[in-house]
Amino acid sequence: MNGKTSIAVFWENNHHKLVNFVKTKLADASHMDSEDIVQDVILSMLNRPDMIKPISNLTAYVFRALKNKIIDEYRKPQNLTKSLDELNGNNLSLYDIIPDLKYEPQKSYAKDQLRNQIYAAINNLPLEQKQVIVETEFNEVSFKELGKQLNIPIGTLLARKHRGLKAIQKELKHIKEEHNALFSI
Repeated sequence: MNGKTSIAVFWENNHHKLVNFVKTKLADASHMDSEDIVQDVILSMLNRPDMIKPISNLTAYVFRALKNKIIDEYRKPQNLTKSLDELNGNNLSLYDIIPDLKYEPQKSYAKDQLRNQIYAAINNLPLEQKQVIVETEFNEVSFKELGKQLNIPIGTLLARKHRGLKAIQKELKHIKEEHNALFSI
């Protein structure tokens, strides 16, 4: 048997033993950490430049390599996590110091108000115009499909939508400048 074949057979027969060995040595490690360590050791064995030279006691060699890898894991600097609630010297927590840049209450409120005003403007339209806008914009129905459903020519539907959008623009014109000013900041 050559070196790679004996390592493959050893891997198949002892994989679970090796992982369990690493788990017992790393008390706080997860299963994936143990699996990763075993795989790293086997990979490093396969990538050895002197792989042609046979290993006399493969089991002892692998377990010694695993022990060395575990020691290396303990020597790695640990990335300690900090609690957002832990207070610093100024009695401030990370939660107090780090702003939430995603949430901007003023802009969120303005968007909600704008959305409500647009819906109100749509609801104020005559039924024919409202129906075309709702079906084409919100329900994603094509003009061709809507024309067939209502038995109305596409040109008529386009004209109704155009008139409806003009009416909405006219009704919302007074808030357009406020909205642009708020969101250009």
